[in-house]
Amino acid sequence: MPEIRKKEENAKKKVNPAVGFAARLLMTVRNISGTYSIDDGTMLPGSNQESSILGMNGNNLGMSAFVFGKQGYDVWGRDNGYSIADLSASNGWLVQNENLNKQYTTTHMTKLNLRATLEPVKDLNIEMKLNRNYGLNSGEFFRWNDANQQFEGQSRFESATLTYSTITWGTAFVKDNKDRSSAVFSQLLANRQAVSQLIGAENPNSSLLPSGYFDGYSGNQQEVVIGAFLTAYGNKEVNAKNINPIRNMPMPNWSLTYNGLTKFEFMKKYVKSFVVRHAYNSTVSVNGMQSNMSATTDANGNPTALDLNNNFVSRLQVQNITVSEQFSPLIGLDATWTVFGQSLTTKFEYKKDRLATLSLNNNQVTEVKSDEIIVGMQTKIAKVKLIDRIPANDLNAGINFSYRDNSTLIRKVVENTNQATAGQKVISLKLNVDYNLSQNLTISYYYDQNLNTPKVATSYPTGNMSTGLKLRFNLAGVQ
Repeated sequence: MPEIRKKEENAKKKVNPAVGFAARLLMTVRNISGTYSIDDGTMLPGSNQESSILGMNGNNLGMSAFVFGKQGYDVWGRDNGYSIADLSASNGWLVQNENLNKQYTTTHMTKLNLRATLEPVKDLNIEMKLNRNYGLNSGEFFRWNDANQQFEGQSRFESATLTYSTITWGTAFVKDNKDRSSAVFSQLLANRQAVSQLIGAENPNSSLLPSGYFDGYSGNQQEVVIGAFLTAYGNKEVNAKNINPIRNMPMPNWSLTYNGLTKFEFMKKYVKSFVVRHAYNSTVSVNGMQSNMSATTDANGNPTALDLNNNFVSRLQVQNITVSEQFSPLIGLDATWTVFGQSLTTKFEYKKDRLATLSLNNNQVTEVKSDEIIVGMQTKIAKVKLIDRIPANDLNAGINFSYRDNSTLIRKVVENTNQATAGQKVISLKLNVDYNLSQNLTISYYYDQNLNTPKVATSYPTGNMSTGLKLRFNLAGVQ
């Protein structure tokens, strides 16, 4: 018997911990779904060929790959070097007209959506989602040039859009200082030098300066500020992937619900239902990406043109980047209680959201922050007799209280200043009582009050209050 036990113990020790963790993780997964789609399109004007079968004839059978769907990107969204314009030009399938005024356009869009449902413990459900959408449009005049006797692309223009889910939890709870300054924004300013060194080291046209920045990549150059913004507000280290939004990996967001508290004996007597909720969403959006006509590059694609501030001009000019984060809610509690034989419904929510927008036109960050607490209670008391001549009827009563604190600040990168431009504290109290005087007649009492206290001197406190009685007569069923 001792030998058998020893063998069993040795067998347990040989189990790989990673395998055991993977097995437990798979047991928690209830559902996984996902889609990845690529949408490519091309329009090339100026064809001199007649179509016979599938848009081809005996002279242009070489474009069969294009006819059957081949585009300039592979299934992973990477440029594969294929160009129907170059192929058509080399085979003489285009008219030699230098006055052609219709653009050769291409569109490319990739969409990634993943969803998963997990149940790590009974009655705890976690919904996770991940997404990334990227679109790139280009247009140019692809036409004949009599001067050099060949086809060429002229006035090429590109525009792009990008959104992806991410996690910026690490900086969500950082509070501003009394002078409106922020540790997150200070980190942005500090990260600029590391980003400049990382980008500048890859460009042979740039060299390290005594200031610690690389030539052409100062603290207000577009790529430097973008990289510093993404790493600071995302609480990430500075590396080649984290500073470039196009190369950033999407991260999952989630929502959580737990309704197992009523299963415990000490809760069953007083609670009919009790649900705990939590949800987190964070998204990065890059807006207004378009070709900068002033940009020039060398043979290896490295920028060479400088602007008035001696910064390298980026190939794609970006208007703004936005980080949108919501805890909706950070914590939420919905419960139905049994109190003196009556049903009482209560609600508590603490919400938190943040919107940080980096404008590349003036190198400033606009932060909009908001915290909100909501407390509510609703009850229905059966067979309440208020008036002797009127039969007893149900009485519905509810009270809701909310407190919201929001602020808007502008933080300037170059000047290193912080200015509050808007903000207020709003307190709201609502009370309602409904009583059925008869089957068709209901009397209601309501009380609604709002107090608004601004945070900037240009506004003044305000308050509104309304209260009264309402009679509602329902004509449905009246004969």
